[in-house]
Amino acid sequence: MDKQDKKVSVLLYADWAAPLRSLPLEDIGRLFLGILDYITTGAAPVLDNPGAAMAWQFMRMRLDDNLEKWDATRQKRREAGRLGADVTNGKERQKAAKAANAGFAETEAAKPAVPVPAPEPVPAPVPAPEPVPVPVPVAAKAALQASPDGEPPLPPPECEQEQEKAHTPEAQWVALGLGKTLGPIVRQTIQTYREAGLEDGLMVEAMREAAAHQVKAPAAYLDSILGRCRAEGILTLSAWQARKRPAGSSKRVDRPTPSGNDFLADAVTRPRRHKRK
Repeated sequence: MDKQDKKVSVLLYADWAAPLRSLPLEDIGRLFLGILDYITTGAAPVLDNPGAAMAWQFMRMRLDDNLEKWDATRQKRREAGRLGADVTNGKERQKAAKAANAGFAETEAAKPAVPVPAPEPVPAPVPAPEPVPVPVPVAAKAALQASPDGEPPLPPPECEQEQEKAHTPEAQWVALGLGKTLGPIVRQTIQTYREAGLEDGLMVEAMREAAAHQVKAPAAYLDSILGRCRAEGILTLSAWQARKRPAGSSKRVDRPTPSGNDFLADAVTRPRRHKRK
């Protein structure tokens, strides 16, 4: 392939910064090298982090669009050069080149604009929904009245299942306003850490923290928190809360005796100093 047929440059877009800020530096470096390899060889990078994989899909759309425009421009220039070589007269060659460039401009203007996905709006923090009291069915009321000891019967299994579904990470993602729907990336992230042994209550608490901080990329923020918990062996909500330092705590240590020199210890026996005249 001729040197002029190879693409040696790439455009970087400012809106890529939002999904990259929440990633580790190692993943950012892999993404940058992956962009260069994708432009020159067409090979996509292999990423283990779900957040980095989601950012790559966002950037790949822009890269593919630029490659298509570059290929179209190169083809038009080849046609213009071929037409110019066939015409021997200088004036006719110039007319042929102008006609080819004009046709290329009309083709570019007729192309529909590629829609750019709008950034996800920052959701306002939504308080956790209060549990809705489940009405007791008529059959359960009759059993309660017929019970000699007057103890309430157990709720039906269907009610318990509905209450459990309302507090799952899948339901809380939409209830907390982190997204309008549960996308495939978030669903895969929840399933991955659930299989790794992380408790659902820990994932729900991480979602509430993302909603309270109003993060711009809640999916990447959730993956970052859960990834650190898995690396440190924190699998339950109680273990995570015990690890976090309580609000208002400090590093000050109270000792039974003061450390250092006590200036007032020998105030009575110490000779007084007079100001020099």
